[in-house]
Amino acid sequence: MAGEPVAAIVGMGDAYASKADRKDPLQLAAEATVAALADAGIRKDQVDAVFTGRSPWADKRSQWSNIFISHMQMPVTFTSELTLHGAGLTASLAIASQQIAAGTAEYVLCLQSDATELFVDAVAMGAEADADPQFEVPYGPTIPSLYAQAAQRYFHEFGVTEQDLADVAVANQRWGAHHPHAAKAKHGEIDREKVLSSPYVATPLRRWMCSTWGGGTGGALVVTSPENAGHARDPVYLLGYGSATTHEYLTDRMNMRSCKFPGLGTFPNLTHTATAEAARQAYAMSGLGPGDVEMAQISVNFAHMGPIVMEDLGFAKKGSGIDVYREGRTGIDGDLPTDTNGGWLSFGQPGISCNMDSLIEATRQLRGTALGLAPARRPKTALVQGAGGMLAAGSVLLLSTST
Repeated sequence: MAGEPVAAIVGMGDAYASKADRKDPLQLAAEATVAALADAGIRKDQVDAVFTGRSPWADKRSQWSNIFISHMQMPVTFTSELTLHGAGLTASLAIASQQIAAGTAEYVLCLQSDATELFVDAVAMGAEADADPQFEVPYGPTIPSLYAQAAQRYFHEFGVTEQDLADVAVANQRWGAHHPHAAKAKHGEIDREKVLSSPYVATPLRRWMCSTWGGGTGGALVVTSPENAGHARDPVYLLGYGSATTHEYLTDRMNMRSCKFPGLGTFPNLTHTATAEAARQAYAMSGLGPGDVEMAQISVNFAHMGPIVMEDLGFAKKGSGIDVYREGRTGIDGDLPTDTNGGWLSFGQPGISCNMDSLIEATRQLRGTALGLAPARRPKTALVQGAGGMLAAGSVLLLSTST
């Protein structure tokens, strides 16, 4: 039985950019915020606190959250960036709920935007930011080559194959092909042969097994108390949350010999992530379990992360996460429609805003206002999992349309 909600989303706004319609992160964030405030029916001077994830890759100024509230001429009592890598943005709803419960805020704005590909050399900047400066950077790694190490280990331990990973790409593209803002929508639906004939980016990851940068996105959510939500239109309730982080660089993780989180397996390993602990916390707080989740929006930047995250979330035992995709459970008629905008693999990763894209998609689907396809059965409960870094951090939210 679900517990009492700890907060509610009462306003949502999103914004999009492309090479033909360029917008920088501040433009995207402002557009999304104006829409979210209108949706919530509040004025900007009613916002007490603003949380963002870390500064956008396309606007690397520090204290970006303060730059944003200055741009909006919106003084607040508190503003901060939450930087569990990308998972910090997902966790911003948890921090918002804590401020609301403490009585220090009535309305909190959580937002993020980015447009990496439109403004910077993402390939060069990304690898340098997430690679160990002493042991990895000298060898010129790319982000795919770092993630490929985990993929190879996952193959070795559990017998997963490239053919299996192709099924993840196919499943996500079935959703992404029908979303108007998905980076890979122009390619239409694909099959396993299409994936396996694409060139390697970093063995064993082929091009269709990797996310692309996409254009630009912005998203904003207005969060308030469950009591205030009674006066809102289509509120979405936050039932539980959790987060965890274990390391910074992949070399750090490979050298870990122990971890206080029991759900992360025996160390060292590259086949479990902090999401397992984040999910444990979220389930415990909400009173829900994996069987109560009717939709998932997860962080799958490379195809092998799909089954790994499914396992860490409790939807399959370790090594069997691929079955969730193979059995069609993530599809439109499945019992666990997943990444319904195409996810990071097909919708794309515009930058640090990708975790907000997942939150926006979950909110839209729960409200019945999807921009792309909707599941055959409209979900009432959704799980949103945010990740960041080289398997470094995870954050999990459980959302519902009912209290």
